[in-house]
Amino acid sequence: MFSSREVKLKFMNYDSISVKAISVEFFQPYGQIVQQPLTQPTAEGETFSFWSDIARYHIQGNTEIGLCTVTSPPDNRVSDFERHLKTPEILIPADTPFILPLLSNDGQVEAFRVNIGEAVVIHAGVWHGPCIPAEKSDATYYVIFRQHTPAEDVEKISIDDVLIQA
Repeated sequence: MFSSREVKLKFMNYDSISVKAISVEFFQPYGQIVQQPLTQPTAEGETFSFWSDIARYHIQGNTEIGLCTVTSPPDNRVSDFERHLKTPEILIPADTPFILPLLSNDGQVEAFRVNIGEAVVIHAGVWHGPCIPAEKSDATYYVIFRQHTPAEDVEKISIDDVLIQA
C-alpha cells in the first residue's frame, strides 16, 4: 500500500525556468553528481580501468533498485514534488538523458539535465519532481533508495505549474 503525507509549505511562484547543465557547483545544495572521473584509475589492467570511491552515500538498512519510466508532461509543466526523509535517492538514466526538477527549502525551483553515463545522488529531504525525458517522449531510469521507501517514506507537495524550458 502506498502511503504519503501531504505537506503544505509556501514556495515562490514561477512561470518558467530554464534547464541547467549539471555541475558540482550548481547541484551541491541538492546532492552530488557522479560522472566519469578525470583522475587516474584506482586500478587498471590490459582490459579494464576501475575508479573507486567516486561517490558516497549512507543508507540505513537494505536498499532496493527500481525502474521508473516517465513520459513528457503536458507542455513540459511540473507541479508535483516529493521527498524522502530517511534516505538519499540515486537516479541513473537507462536509455536517454532526463531533466530533474528540484525544489529548494527556500522555494527555488531548478531543473538539471542528467546525461547517459551520469548519475545523481539526491540528499534525503530534498524535494524532487518526476524526471522529464530530454530527447524523446519517454525515458527510463534506475532508482536506488532505502528498501520500502515508496510505502513508508514519501511526502508530497503541489505547487503552481512551472514550465520547464529545455
